[in-house]
Amino acid sequence: MTKKLLSICLVSIVLIALFIPSCTGTPTTGTIEVKATLDGSPWTGAVSYKLSPASGSDINGTSVAANFTVAASNWTCAYVSGGPGIFVSITPSPTQEVVAGGTKTFTLNFVTPVQVDAYVTFLTWTHNGVPIPPQLPGQILWLNPGDWIDAEYSEHVSGEDEGTVVSVHQTSWIKVHNTGMEGSGQGELMTLHVVNSPDAVKMNPPAESKANQHCTVDGDPVDECTQIELPVCVTKTLDMEVDWELKICTNYTKTINWIGYPSPLDILFDLTGAVPWQTITLVTWGCIEVGQGFEDTDPDNDCCLESHLLTIGLLPPP
Repeated sequence: MTKKLLSICLVSIVLIALFIPSCTGTPTTGTIEVKATLDGSPWTGAVSYKLSPASGSDINGTSVAANFTVAASNWTCAYVSGGPGIFVSITPSPTQEVVAGGTKTFTLNFVTPVQVDAYVTFLTWTHNGVPIPPQLPGQILWLNPGDWIDAEYSEHVSGEDEGTVVSVHQTSWIKVHNTGMEGSGQGELMTLHVVNSPDAVKMNPPAESKANQHCTVDGDPVDECTQIELPVCVTKTLDMEVDWELKICTNYTKTINWIGYPSPLDILFDLTGAVPWQTITLVTWGCIEVGQGFEDTDPDNDCCLESHLLTIGLLPPP
């Protein structure tokens, strides 16, 4: 009888063990690994980055390689600062789903920058493509309807890897000041029409590629067909931004057809609201920045000095 009872008890214990859940439970967290590469090879060291869940608190990382135990969620890794070179990307994706019990890896990729020196200098104002010599005090260049004013700039990227293509971002400015009737300070409101023709900005010899040309007024982006008011004795600062791919050790001349007196082809801004016999003063300058994967060894020459002042006047139609 005793043996029979003992057998029944053992069977009961086994059944209870099979059907009662384990005390350890199901995992609710996963693991994030953060690694880094330099020029494709593994790299370890100090670098700042941030791990952000779909909801909840961020995790700030300060070095790689590193592991973090995290809640199951969609997590995003963002580079903040530091590292061994120029940050390029996060692979396989900046956002990944971490499941309970699983592991996801974020790899920060860096490259050693190519050292170059990019610089820009103002060359000359031109009138319908013809260079304008510096003006004497009080001198006015009178424009006929259909004329335009452009400017030329010398641009160069030097470096040891001659012929290598480098991405650059360029910003060029022009200050426009309505000085009234023949510079008297008395006159009428004029208007500039934003044209932003793609062929208003050219490079000689031609660049490898060109993209993202746009204009701003006093730092605010403007769309084509925007009307810009030019009150008397008020200065407006206009700019043109564009991205190029240039070759190292090639001398380039950039031409910008800034202003037309209406309405020549291929200009950035058109004086559609012009008033005959009124005058305008112009000053221009520019800057150049190298793109990802390159380091500028002399940032002090990235911007040129302001050009000499150019005064233009507007003749009535014949």
